[in-house]
Amino acid sequence: MGSAFRPFELLWKRRLTPSASLLRFAVPDGLPLGGHGRTAPTGVKVQLPGTELEKSYSPVSLPAQAGSFDLLVRAYPPRQGGGMGAYLCALQPGQTALMKVKPESFSHLGGLPLARGRWDQLGLVACGTGLAPLLQVANEALSWNQGTRVSLVLACRDEEEILMRQELEEMAGPFFSLHIQLSRPAASWPAEQRGRITPETLQQRLPAPDSNCFILVCGTDGFVSTVAGPVERIQLDGKKRKVQGPLGGFLAKLGYSADKVHKF
Repeated sequence: MGSAFRPFELLWKRRLTPSASLLRFAVPDGLPLGGHGRTAPTGVKVQLPGTELEKSYSPVSLPAQAGSFDLLVRAYPPRQGGGMGAYLCALQPGQTALMKVKPESFSHLGGLPLARGRWDQLGLVACGTGLAPLLQVANEALSWNQGTRVSLVLACRDEEEILMRQELEEMAGPFFSLHIQLSRPAASWPAEQRGRITPETLQQRLPAPDSNCFILVCGTDGFVSTVAGPVERIQLDGKKRKVQGPLGGFLAKLGYSADKVHKF
């Protein structure tokens, strides 16, 4: 499905922070997406023009969004083997980027182990643009209207770097709780949300290990390792692919079991 790269048109973009933007792309006519009510992809891979560099992105919009999808992209400073974020953020509406649809992962569209109604609570732990796949999961779980409670713990450097802040704050309600932890906060930032995430932070904000819950973690390799143990990489078909690796870090210390945790 969607094995060939093809042009996707940028419809609009919105600057979120000095280094990050929200980009909306149109779904090309005839793009194969399969069933389950999908009208947009759950994941895409982008190719940097003139290179072999490819990078995967998870839309923050729902797969049922009609005819388009939204990407949360950060433009990192130029570096060897990088530059995709800067390329995408520099696009203007009407221009195109080469993309292809990725196969679905378990975390989308209520697939196992996130089948609709299976868990009473979802705990999400993210830093930076690691928010993207977890925000899609949160939005979909809330759209089920089956009483699933979602708790998000988001780590950022400072207020300026909080991605999708308005959208997240508007989601707050009986079934969605938000905790933002800042490592370099302003003096006015609440005391209990200052500093780096600790085991105590997660213990207070996530569903208890012995509850009917599932925890998802996404961010830099270092962040994921600290929270849930390292993600391992195996060489397969000439490419390094992520595998879960053993559960460790804060979540293991707090008593969560490996079958209730997924590391992106």
